[in-house]
Amino acid sequence: MTLLKRINGNQRLMRLVGGGSVGVLIKGSAAGLSLAMFAALAWVTDTESFGVIGFCFSLATLLAVAGSFGQRMMSLKDAAIARDTSENTRLTLIGQSSTMIVALGTLLFSLLLLPARDMGIIDLDLTVFVAMAGLAVTLALAENTVHFFRGYRSIAFALIPRDILWRLSVIAVCMIALIASFTVPTTPALWVLSLPLLGLICAQLLSEPALRDGSHIGDLISEGRRRVRNGLPFWGTSMIQTVSGPVLAPVILGVMMSPDAVGPFFAAFRIALVLDLFTLAAGMVVAPLVAKGHANSQYEDMQASLRYSVLLVSAATLICFLIIVFFGENILALMNPDFTSAAPALTVLGLGFLIAVLCGPVPNIMELAGLENLLFKRLIWFNLACLVVLVPATQHFGMMGAAVCSAGLRAAVHITLLFTVKSHLRIDPSIFSLWHKAK
Repeated sequence: MTLLKRINGNQRLMRLVGGGSVGVLIKGSAAGLSLAMFAALAWVTDTESFGVIGFCFSLATLLAVAGSFGQRMMSLKDAAIARDTSENTRLTLIGQSSTMIVALGTLLFSLLLLPARDMGIIDLDLTVFVAMAGLAVTLALAENTVHFFRGYRSIAFALIPRDILWRLSVIAVCMIALIASFTVPTTPALWVLSLPLLGLICAQLLSEPALRDGSHIGDLISEGRRRVRNGLPFWGTSMIQTVSGPVLAPVILGVMMSPDAVGPFFAAFRIALVLDLFTLAAGMVVAPLVAKGHANSQYEDMQASLRYSVLLVSAATLICFLIIVFFGENILALMNPDFTSAAPALTVLGLGFLIAVLCGPVPNIMELAGLENLLFKRLIWFNLACLVVLVPATQHFGMMGAAVCSAGLRAAVHITLLFTVKSHLRIDPSIFSLWHKAK
């Protein structure tokens, strides 16, 4: 009854609902189109080819982060500062040097994997490997471009090419192939993923007058060196957060098992990611409130905002989790009837996301409250432990072993960080805060 009284007519809750609905619209469109894009790919490829695509996409994601050298967050921050101070020459140098770094860096890391391919550790044909490397460079350029334009242009201009137009383009190509009853081989499918995105990103970059201006080659190289050096802390954090169970597991499965096992797991992972949608949407609203509350020591207001935020997010995520539990097999069958074997793994992955959501946005809180170094150390230890367990678990138990490790990592990290936040900041961002006595 006390909980219902808190909810009924609560103005803070209404503001969160209003702001969160905008976030859900933005993230929901991208998440829905992403799921539709991979579903369309599954319809025009066979099970083995989709498994190889899932392996290559996960590996390309890792390579894109490794080759970025921390330029993503640096580009966002530096572009915002340069625009605020009307330093157009500086803005040009930031955009051109960061683009050069992520392209060359990702290509370098891709070439470093060639010996592993030659030794048979990465079982990919040369044409597939080249297409995977092209996809990695494209993903790196797209992510850096999004962050760069978010620094001083509108969110719509920054996000629509990658989050909306790219996915619609891939879906359109797949639909044409489906109507023509044409099965798309692995290598062309990877190029279908990368070329439309590369074209959109190039058009986006060339449309910006600041990036069309020429820069002295000496200044470009000097700026590039400085940015690589200063971007290493951002690079370390992004690598640790990316090289986690769900992203790494398809790569481990691809190295140790057949593509037939990777495809169902990759499909299950993409579906489970929908559970993270509401957390991302709520973060758009709550993050500035947390930053402001911590800076002004307004912990009671921060606690109140987090209390109602976790209520909304947990309720929505629980509904989606129940849909996965009861209809997960049917959802997987829509992508490919052979993927129904991943239904138990999908439930386990969903449970990991649900537990993390119930703990609240603890990693973001730590970043915004000056506990980023502690967060970095915790992420290192947990991800190393997960990696040590993930390999034998995948080897002996297949996709279920990978799912348990991935979900366990996510749950364990958030539970541990929850106790850290409660200890250091004296606030409780979890669902259990709803039953605490209001101050």
